[in-house]
Amino acid sequence: MKVLFVCTGNLCRSPMAEGLFRDELRRRGCEGIEVASSGTWGMDGSPATPEAIEAVGAFGVDLTGHRARSLDVAEAGAADLVVAMTSVHVRELEQMAPDATGKTVLLKQLAETEVDDAPPGAGLDQRLASLLAGRKPALVRAHDLDDPMGFPLATYERTVAELGKGLERLADLLCGVPGQAQD
Repeated sequence: MKVLFVCTGNLCRSPMAEGLFRDELRRRGCEGIEVASSGTWGMDGSPATPEAIEAVGAFGVDLTGHRARSLDVAEAGAADLVVAMTSVHVRELEQMAPDATGKTVLLKQLAETEVDDAPPGAGLDQRLASLLAGRKPALVRAHDLDDPMGFPLATYERTVAELGKGLERLADLLCGVPGQAQD
């Protein structure tokens, strides 16, 4: 399974999400999920911002090797799940990569998405199908994860906290809730 995180420049939000989610999967021992990120307006080869590196570095995640990538339409279409940061990114994805439309979710909307429990012993494919079939709440401005670019480190730290909530929910939906029997 492949999860692709998408933001604007692939300098802050989506690389932080990629690194934090990869770390969450590692800590849970959840295997079989490839994680990547890109930007709808990404400048290929640019490093993550120093504030993004510092904000996730506090959690042991290293973004120093990250290089921005612009959205690859084929990659977005081939991904099993595309996680956007704002409703603008969702609209851009619909226009740029229509094959990703039915498998695109908004990160902060996940917390309020009603998803039927996967059956005991469900695999990643079944869990993903449950997530994509979930009942999403109406889209509101509060579901957009604001861009911290150009703001001080404290703004990035708030962004990381918001990412953490959405990523934990995503990991719960794909991997199961830690401590609950999965079979």
